[in-house]
Amino acid sequence: MFTRRRAAALATAAVLAAVGTLATAPGALADEAGPWPGTEGRILTDGPVLVDPATGRTTAVPGASGNHAAWAPDGSRLVTAWSQISSVRPSGSSKITLPWAEGMRSSAAYEDLAFWWGGRYVVFATGGQLAYGPSDGSWAPTPLLSEALEPAKVCDEDPTVSPSGLLAFSRRIEGCSDSAWIYTYDGTTNTLKRVLRNAEQPAFSPDGTKLAFVRKDADGNAQIFTANADGTGVRQHTNGPRWYANPSWSPTGKRIVVDAHTSPHSSDVHTTEYVDLATGELTRVPGTPQGSNPSWQPLRKNRTGRVWGSNAYNTNLASSRWTWNKIGGSVPGLLDAKAAVLVNQDDMAYALTAPALAGKKQGPVLTTPKSGLSTAVKSELKRALKPGASVYLVGGTSILSGNVAAQLKTLGYVPKRLSGADRYETSVKVARSVTGAPKYVFLASGTDYRAALPAAAAAGADGAGSAGSVVLTSGNKLTASVKSYLNSLNPDKTMIITVGSDAKYALTHTAFSRWPSRYAYYPITGSTDAALSVAVAKFWWTAPSSVALAYAGAWRDGLSAGAAMNVFGPLLWTSRPALSDETKSYLLRESASTSFTVAFGPTASVTASTLNTAGSSISASGTQFVYHEYYNGTVPTSAQTGTFSARTNGGQPATVARTGPVGADPHLEPLKRLHRQ
Repeated sequence: MFTRRRAAALATAAVLAAVGTLATAPGALADEAGPWPGTEGRILTDGPVLVDPATGRTTAVPGASGNHAAWAPDGSRLVTAWSQISSVRPSGSSKITLPWAEGMRSSAAYEDLAFWWGGRYVVFATGGQLAYGPSDGSWAPTPLLSEALEPAKVCDEDPTVSPSGLLAFSRRIEGCSDSAWIYTYDGTTNTLKRVLRNAEQPAFSPDGTKLAFVRKDADGNAQIFTANADGTGVRQHTNGPRWYANPSWSPTGKRIVVDAHTSPHSSDVHTTEYVDLATGELTRVPGTPQGSNPSWQPLRKNRTGRVWGSNAYNTNLASSRWTWNKIGGSVPGLLDAKAAVLVNQDDMAYALTAPALAGKKQGPVLTTPKSGLSTAVKSELKRALKPGASVYLVGGTSILSGNVAAQLKTLGYVPKRLSGADRYETSVKVARSVTGAPKYVFLASGTDYRAALPAAAAAGADGAGSAGSVVLTSGNKLTASVKSYLNSLNPDKTMIITVGSDAKYALTHTAFSRWPSRYAYYPITGSTDAALSVAVAKFWWTAPSSVALAYAGAWRDGLSAGAAMNVFGPLLWTSRPALSDETKSYLLRESASTSFTVAFGPTASVTASTLNTAGSSISASGTQFVYHEYYNGTVPTSAQTGTFSARTNGGQPATVARTGPVGADPHLEPLKRLHRQ
């Protein structure tokens, strides 16, 4: 089902109602990876301080400060709240500060932090109201619940999240001093359910089936209880005169770590302890760790992969098999092709817009010789695409001969040629085939695939529909056909996005007779190929779960990567033999949400060392990722069960691209630039 490919632009809680049916990239999970049962790492307490649960040794996180500390689902990042919310790696590196929340009823402090939807968002409480925002700080947090679900008289606190995205929190009905109930919020239906009374500080178990929480016993002492996620099966796990607070499950689900207090007063002596759920034994963490809000680090293994064939042409075929189901197939995570896009395997110029077209038309990009369909391409079309479907030919008969169209008809397909006098007019034909009223248009150099392919991948990222496409500049100039196309648009209604310095120059040094004298556009620039691809990723994707990696010197691999992954995440360039610094920095920044990096092409293009660095960058450490090869696009038998069954990623949403016209997406407003003709 195509709706599993990606989510539309976020509109707070309205979008959360749609995310439950979405999927992550094909092959994204392997048998060895995943959040359950997980490995137990260090305990995080306010400060933030890292505590070894075996020895009690404490280590302050360098350069970080704040309270309400919480781990990303894979343990690669942590968040704390001081004046603002900050996210850092456990080493203290790669710090991100989230913007101030917008649209809240008060400017109270931020507290009770938790990662949501596989690390893509951070949800928190402020002034008794729940808010959420992307973990990479790409736009400002906003209220989570509507006024109907969170009226002013209630006070919501202590959000916790299950692996499937179900959120639980404590709610006080008549103000923040009342006794609390625990509610769950289902983003797929946008509904609340009250599950436990006289209960607060909920914490989901790692598998999402149970809740730990705090409730006062008959003597008025706060104790630790557990229950099923629906509120049934309540069990008490601590007792006696002491008070317990802030429960957090160990990643194995066998223990719960807590604050243990001698009294309810803030000045009392408190220690970090954990209760064994099987025996009921309470154990104090050695040493003197006294930070509050303990959170046990989940060491989840992420994954890397390589999609490749014996040469660049076979890598292209592998990318199609890796993404698209065979006819009648139903492999979870694979998509059903509705069309295909054909380009000349040896002509880069006419291939640059293909990923955008393929994303809109819902099918693979396949490369074939000018003279006719190769035997391998014929086989792949017959494998993935039903007869009667459209196959788009990009370029005239000098690019893909008439024999190609004739062969397609013989196979039972409907050839549709998109052709202009040159690559630039052809890009306009492609854009018009997507929509006559675009919400956005990317502009990139038709002589620089390193700019054009990341732009085309972004343009195709919102999948089926008619949001927009990419057109090409002739270096730093606009041809008459592209100028005429842009002149037909209204920049007040269509986002104009330039990728690279050439495209920016071409736009801003052209006069448009139908445009206002002062118009807005969105420039994306980078000093290197990798930096430019990263800049596109930062602009267009919010906290992606998957990324594609290709060698900047191999346009065919970049084409395959952009076509196979555009609906799942950005195309990132790397140098050789080491991972480009800009790409590494981006992966470190996005490590809370990114669980999968896949390279396209052989080790001669993206080296094993490069991919290992990428795996370390998205994971808690260099040992916390697994690698699989997808030679010819096939998932190895040893990994099929875990790979295929986990492709839906527990119902978590796919990559979210920030698309929309000016005025409809305030998150892009800070990136807008004004230009006067």
